[in-house]
Amino acid sequence: MSCTDTEIDLQQYPASWKLAPIGPTRRQPDALLTPVESAFGTAMLKRVEDRQHLATSTGLLRWYQGSGSANTLKKRNDTQLLEWIDGPALSQLVKDAKEEQAIDTLSKTVKKLHASRPEKLKTRLTPLSSTMRPLLEQKFSDNLVHRHAARLMRHLLQTTEKRTPLHGDLHFDKILHHSKRGWLTIAPHGISGDPHYELASALCDTESQSDLRRVRERIQARAHRLAKNLSLNRDRLLTHAFCHACLKHLYAERDGDNARHWQEMSITLLDSLVP
Repeated sequence: MSCTDTEIDLQQYPASWKLAPIGPTRRQPDALLTPVESAFGTAMLKRVEDRQHLATSTGLLRWYQGSGSANTLKKRNDTQLLEWIDGPALSQLVKDAKEEQAIDTLSKTVKKLHASRPEKLKTRLTPLSSTMRPLLEQKFSDNLVHRHAARLMRHLLQTTEKRTPLHGDLHFDKILHHSKRGWLTIAPHGISGDPHYELASALCDTESQSDLRRVRERIQARAHRLAKNLSLNRDRLLTHAFCHACLKHLYAERDGDNARHWQEMSITLLDSLVP
C-alpha cells in the first residue's frame, strides 16, 4: 500500500467476494478502510502496510472465534475482510459519564478474550519483553522517571506468573457494539505476557485535563474496579500502566507526537504508585 493511497481498488480481489463499496475509504495512519457489501454480508475491507502485523492480527482474531472479538471473514495478502460492527465504540460510554458501565464492559470483554480455549494458538506473538525493549534500555537514562520505569518493568517481567495471549492495544475505541453480538474488540496487536498489561492502554485512555489530581483519582478508581472484576492485583495494573505510559512517551519524543501528554500521564501514574 502506497503512503499516498486514498482508495482501495476492489477489482484486485477475487470475484467470489462480490465486493461493492457502500461508503468512502477512510485512511488511518497504517491502514485504509472501506465499508463494502460482499458475498458474506456487510463488511469492512481493511488494507494495511505491515503484512506481518496483519497476519498476527488475523491469527489472533481467528483464535478468539468471535468470543469478544470481531470475526475475520477473509484474508488475502495485505487485506482483511472483517465482520461489520454497526454500533458505537465503548469510548462513547466514557464520554457520556458512564465510567463504571464502561469499565465493567471492558472487564467482560477481557474475560472472553482471556478464556481458556482447547485450540492451540499457532500465530507467533510478540513477547512483552520485546515490546518493552526501548524502555528497558533506559536503565541508565538521565530521565529519572524513565530509569525508574525500566527498573519496575524488569521486575514485572521477572515476576510474571502467567503469560497470556494479549490483544496488546485494548482501549475504549477498540471495543465496538454489535447490535446482535454485543461488545466486540477489533485490531489486536498480538502480544504474549502478563494479563495485567492488557489493561494498561485503557487505564491511560483519558482525555487531556488540566487537573491532574482528578485524572489520577480516575485512573485509581478504574484500577480498583478492574482488579476486583478480573481478580487481578491493583498495584500491578497501575505499574504496568505507568511503564506503558513511559514507553509511549519515548515513542512520542522520537516521533514528535504529543510527548507532553505522555509525560504528564507518566508522572500521574507514578504518583498513583506512591502510597
